[in-house]
Amino acid sequence: MSGGGLVARYAVIELVLRQGSFAADVAMTKAAGIGGIGVAPAPLDAVGVDEARRILDGEGVHVSSYLGGGVILQGDGLREPLDDTARRLDAAAALGAPAALVVTGPLGGLRPSDADAICREWLGGAAALALERGIRIMLEPIHPVMRHLSFVHTLGHGLTLVDGIDGAGIVLDVGHVWWEPGLDVLVRDHVADIVSVQLTNVDASALADCRYERSQLDSGDVPVASLISLLESAGYHGWYEYEVLVRTPRDERLDLVRAAREWFESQVGR
Repeated sequence: MSGGGLVARYAVIELVLRQGSFAADVAMTKAAGIGGIGVAPAPLDAVGVDEARRILDGEGVHVSSYLGGGVILQGDGLREPLDDTARRLDAAAALGAPAALVVTGPLGGLRPSDADAICREWLGGAAALALERGIRIMLEPIHPVMRHLSFVHTLGHGLTLVDGIDGAGIVLDVGHVWWEPGLDVLVRDHVADIVSVQLTNVDASALADCRYERSQLDSGDVPVASLISLLESAGYHGWYEYEVLVRTPRDERLDLVRAAREWFESQVGR
């Protein structure tokens, strides 16, 4: 999605909802007054793309992203097969997702320079496939505490990997990169490369114990509202996706996501 009011560009990541089925997740999204959902691969695979499209259309919910683009590095120098990527991109495009999320995976035994080269080559091939389908590939930098998911921990590093690759960009999860020196300059200079923004906060006491735990948007170390203002002033026009992944009983999640949406509207909505 591009343009439109800020509130209309607010979505929720399906992994927050976890209601037991794709239909239930989409129904909760609508019940919470949220217009978009970041689709997870497992619930989608359980119903199939055609049924998922029917469910989304029936509820009037848009797809803000597809979260199953793949993990590039598969160990021992292997990489995600592009044939598998193509099938995932077919699903993303059929749902109307603007982009599919990928992560690098860990270094394993690779030297950082070799891992960078492998990832750039893969991203070039995947981005070409994405462009054929009218969407983009987006790489997510991950906080260094979670090195098992990625060796890319900063927006700057991620931007280097997608630099010059048509159809490739970045997911900016504010909970992963808020601490990065010069973040405001990177956002302003490279806002066209930011495909999606994920919103969360991070528990300060957990970080002090070298643990990464998310917290609600209005608590923690991340200046969520000011980062949104920075993005908007820089000209960002994509989705904001709520991704506070915390242990919450299933019957309390609707209240949680509705309250988060209300906070978003009260702080930065327009």
